[in-house]
Parts: sequence; C-alpha cells; structure tokens
Amino acid sequence: MTDTTDRSATPPARQTTAYLKDLFKQVGFTIDARRGQNFLVDLNLLDLLERSAGVTPADAVLEVGSGTGALTERLARAAGRVVTVEIDPRLAQLARERVIECDNVHLVEGDVLAGKHRLAPEVLTAIEKARAACPQGRLLLVANLPYCVATPVISNLLALPRPFDSATVTVQREMAERMTAAAGSHSYNALSVWIGSQCRSEIVRILPPSVFWPRPKVDSAIVRLDLEPDRRARIADLERFHGFVRDIFCHRRKVMRGVLIRMAGGKQQPAAVEAVEAVYAAFGLGATTRAEEIPPDQFVELEREFFQRVD
Repeated sequence: MTDTTDRSATPPARQTTAYLKDLFKQVGFTIDARRGQNFLVDLNLLDLLERSAGVTPADAVLEVGSGTGALTERLARAAGRVVTVEIDPRLAQLARERVIECDNVHLVEGDVLAGKHRLAPEVLTAIEKARAACPQGRLLLVANLPYCVATPVISNLLALPRPFDSATVTVQREMAERMTAAAGSHSYNALSVWIGSQCRSEIVRILPPSVFWPRPKVDSAIVRLDLEPDRRARIADLERFHGFVRDIFCHRRKVMRGVLIRMAGGKQQPAAVEAVEAVYAAFGLGATTRAEEIPPDQFVELEREFFQRVD
C-alpha cells in the first residue's frame, strides 16, 4: 500500500505532541532515549533560538541533531550554508525530505563524534566546505543539542584551530549553569574554565520540561557563547591547557597545591615541590586554595607559569 501522506506540508505554528506522534507513526519511528531525543513542541522557541543566534546570509551554520528538520528549515532560510548532523537514519530521512528544495544544506547522516575527544572527519570536512562557501561570514553553532553529546560537541569545537564564532544552543539547565558559571559558584568546573577562558557566555532563557516531547526530567536552557579571539590567543597550547584543566578538576575538592605537585612529579621530587611553590608565590595563592576559586583568565596564566617551571 502506497503512503500518500504529504509529510512535506508545513507543520502548525505549534509543533504539538500529537503532530509528532502522528508523523513518527507514519515512518515507524520510536524514541531512542539513549540518543537524547527530546523535540521542542513549541516552534516559537525554535524561532527564538534562531533570532538569538543572529544568523545572516553571510554565515555558515552547524546544527547537531537535525531531528525532524524544523530548525534546519529555518536556518536554511537565514544562512548562507547549513551543515546539519543526524545520527538516527529515520530522523535523517525526515529532515532530508523537509529541506529537499534547500540547495544550501548538507546533511551528514552519522555520529558527530569520532570519539570522546574528536569530531567525525566527515563533519569537519563539511564544516570547512561551508566556511569556504561563506568566506566573509562566521561559523555559528545553532542547535537543540542532544543532551548526551552536548559537552563533547562544545568542547571539541573549541579545541579546533578555527572554532565557532558563536554558539546558540539548547542544553540541560545544569549544563547551561556550568557553561556560564563564575569562579566560586557551585556549578564551576572544568567546562566552565574551558569555555570561560575563550568565550563570553549568557543564558538566554530557561525552558521547562513541558516545551519538549518526550518531557525530560529537568529544565533546559538556551545558551549563547561568543568567542573572544584576543582572550583565546592568550592560551599558549590549547590541547595542553584543556588537559591541565581537566586534570585539576578531577580533584576539585582537594587543595590545589597537592594536585599540582603530583602533576609535576610527586612530593618525593624536590624539584616538583620547588616548582609549585614558585608558582604559588608568583600568583600569591594561599596554601588552601582550591581549583574552583581560580577564574578562567587566571587559569590561563597559571597553566603557562606551571609548564614554564616544570618543563
């Protein structure tokens, strides 16, 4: 029996749960909770996401999690080029049908990640092609990010030689608070430092579970990050700095002096103790200082001083 349902028709202004359930029933799609599949049921929020990103025709946009293509379609109208990534082949087909007439969209069907610390080569290639097609514009990350990949996607993009210029994404509220946290707050962690050392950040809006289907158990948030190239340029070695921050925060509740001594070679090595003491003296740090007390910009200086004395 031939399916004559027109799935290309424009959905209602409010993408209701009933609409999504009917659409998914037509294609035999069931929610895979492992992939963080939560769909915004109010398309006004997708409009807010796009507006908050400030997309222009000169820009190249990366979307992770194409879903049904509702946001992809909006980005295609606003941007010069769109790279959208969807791991679920059933959703990829829905998104492909939705943007079939958009010649500025490249849909990558597959995992955005090639590992915890690497983006997939196909995604990187697609990004570079989109950049080349928009030489005067920016690279923007605009996405309703699947919760399970939000941290590695943001972290790995910021580790690239040419990262995004701006990112406007929906994530879990807890992660949004970490992304925007200041030193001394309960949410401050390694991700806060990694983002805070390179970007200006803000929470645009808190989203309750009711605006998604299926409903997540926690609040979400729209977050915007804007790269600050001058601050990023102060990081001597991005990979080394990222590793340093992660190592420090693996022991965030411990006094930082002991963690640094261990990283320098251990307390049995007099040179390691001497190097760390010199770092502490240079920054005027107290003996009980912990990692969550150090602001991102000071972490950049601290990491540079540490490796100058330890190497």
